[in-house]
Amino acid sequence: MQSFLTKAVAIITAIFTMLNLIFCPADDFAGVYDPVTEKEEKPVYDEGEFSMNEYDLIVSPDGNDENAGTVNEPLKTLAEAKNRLKNINYDKDITVWFRGGEYQFDKSVVFNAEDKSNVTYRSYPNEEVIFSGGRAIDKWEDTTINGVSALAADVDVEKDGYFKSLFKGEKRLPLSQWPKEDAFKIKAVDEKDIINTVDVWNNFVAFYADKTEVMNFENLSDVRVKVQHYWYDEMLPIANIDTDSGRIELTKPSSLNLREDDNFVFENVREKLSLPGEWYLDRAEEKLYYIPEVGDTAENTVLYTGATEKLIELSGVNDISFQGIKFTKTDWSVADGTWIGTPGAFVPEENESFDNIKYTPNFPQAAYDQPAAIEVRNAKNINFVNCTFTNLSNAGLMLGSNVTDSSVETCKFENIGANAVYIKGDYSIPATTKNIRVYDCNISKYGRIFNGAIGVIVVHASDCEIEHNEIHDGWYTGISVGWMWGYAENPTNAIKVRNNLIYNIGNGWLSDMGGIYTLGIQPDTVLSGNVIYNVGCYGGNYGYGGWGIYLDEGSSGILVENNLAYDCSSQCFHQHYGKDNMIRNNIFAFGGEGIMRISRREEHNSLYFQNNILYGENVPMYFNTTKEGWFVDDGNIYWDTKHKGNVYSDTSTKIGERYNIVTMVSRGYYNNATFADPGFMDADNRNFIIAKNSPVRETGFKPFEIDAGTKTLFS
Repeated sequence: MQSFLTKAVAIITAIFTMLNLIFCPADDFAGVYDPVTEKEEKPVYDEGEFSMNEYDLIVSPDGNDENAGTVNEPLKTLAEAKNRLKNINYDKDITVWFRGGEYQFDKSVVFNAEDKSNVTYRSYPNEEVIFSGGRAIDKWEDTTINGVSALAADVDVEKDGYFKSLFKGEKRLPLSQWPKEDAFKIKAVDEKDIINTVDVWNNFVAFYADKTEVMNFENLSDVRVKVQHYWYDEMLPIANIDTDSGRIELTKPSSLNLREDDNFVFENVREKLSLPGEWYLDRAEEKLYYIPEVGDTAENTVLYTGATEKLIELSGVNDISFQGIKFTKTDWSVADGTWIGTPGAFVPEENESFDNIKYTPNFPQAAYDQPAAIEVRNAKNINFVNCTFTNLSNAGLMLGSNVTDSSVETCKFENIGANAVYIKGDYSIPATTKNIRVYDCNISKYGRIFNGAIGVIVVHASDCEIEHNEIHDGWYTGISVGWMWGYAENPTNAIKVRNNLIYNIGNGWLSDMGGIYTLGIQPDTVLSGNVIYNVGCYGGNYGYGGWGIYLDEGSSGILVENNLAYDCSSQCFHQHYGKDNMIRNNIFAFGGEGIMRISRREEHNSLYFQNNILYGENVPMYFNTTKEGWFVDDGNIYWDTKHKGNVYSDTSTKIGERYNIVTMVSRGYYNNATFADPGFMDADNRNFIIAKNSPVRETGFKPFEIDAGTKTLFS
């Protein structure tokens, strides 16, 4: 605590600072700008040259698995190629070369301890190799449905399965949905429909909609409700609908509370199939209906279902690499989750709706329960290089239990149903999933089916590097590190999140997200050199939390430095609660509700906030974070483009809702502060290069070079 004399001196200094700001115009801080150094154009990945060694094999879509696997007699499948190598006694590297074309996977190819190590499975240079779980549908007839012209194809549901994905070329086609735009709102809930209580989260088995927004669906068992609330979206099959009351009963309980005004839509609705590109699988008729787009006819249309959910599984095998392969077109399914809660935590009244339950709820965060198209477990030195993951309906790639010394480098992830890169170790101290590198990857349009998914997520792993990736256009967090809430011992540690470019995430769908998000005690974790912008949370009732960098429950001992975060719908930096994090030398600009925030005050020091630039337009510097002794700040630079250096903190900049500089200094904040325009080159157009004669250069802030994003030019 500061002494009375120290506080008095600080207050007098603050008063003179305010007077100086009033009589010294901001133009005095204008100056000459640093030159923009042109960087060399990013290189395109070099696929190398073909070289056939003694034990190498050739595979081709036109090959035959009875062949020798040579250039003139290639094999046909990945499964046969790996089987051919099992008994070869050779300790040097082997390459399996795939000629260009599409390889169909009706089921996953499984690698285990019997398979040969030191093998690279790769594309022939400059040829596109596709590993696809898609099955073609090309026999169509003209028909009508709901008064609209359509194409129909016969489907053997027992043989082909109840598929939930359909693709046209490189595009995922949408299921019919109601409403077509926006969403309905939950009208009411009844606590008698709570089957279990987990902490503060209730598992509901029913809710009420407006009577005008339900109908007697012809194929009710095919219809799902999708609820978007909090930081998660629920995929809930329907048991019954009462059109008189609007009551909707579910076969899968919600993972989180259902609330009045939560958004929901109906998916897979036969009666609402109407727009070009939409489709519906009628299991009762065993027919697939598709509303053709311009140019589609019964004769020329070829669509692809997802024939399998997984393409490749590796467990117990080491030193395997995949290079230059495109993985595409997999399916997903409604499955049991892991969110069983505390049985008996709530004893409900007798309710017939409880008899409808067929599934347990999912863990309510980060698409935790969704599997991946490629899964790796109990393996060492597994590498994916220059691969493309696209149109995969669950997660893209999972590096799971006991995976070590592995990497994902220069890969592209696009249109992924759940998490793109999923590092999912078991809870073990020390961590047994470790030393994993995700480098130079372009990740876009993740969470396309499970909206609460993440670009790169680290669950129970240590000593990982997530560097120079570009992550954008997802509906939830870009990078997530840690899976322990509070101050319990955490196996996740020493994660380096550096020089990533993260933007256009959230997009107003969900709440409680960050460009980078952390959980738990992580004393050797570093977030550095990242650029984050355009993070937007849900803006309706209950909406909150679009943050640039978000240190959530128990995040402690983390270093956050040399990052640029701007245009975030809430604040650019947010810590829920934690201990002794170091936040230094960052630029935080243009937060929608403020620049930085700590949500929970604790007895210990929450964080050190040093030498950062806080830059906003008519918003609080410290949002609702003004109580004495909450955290330690020192040497920060503050500027508000409307109020100039006369900055404010607390809930807004309105009179009665704000604290001025004098009040904040009296509470122990703004220590050694600078209240001056930092002299950005063009802040209005988001150019944050700092002027050579900026007052910032006389403080402890050290201008840093921005080098975020991929090193490779992706198409």
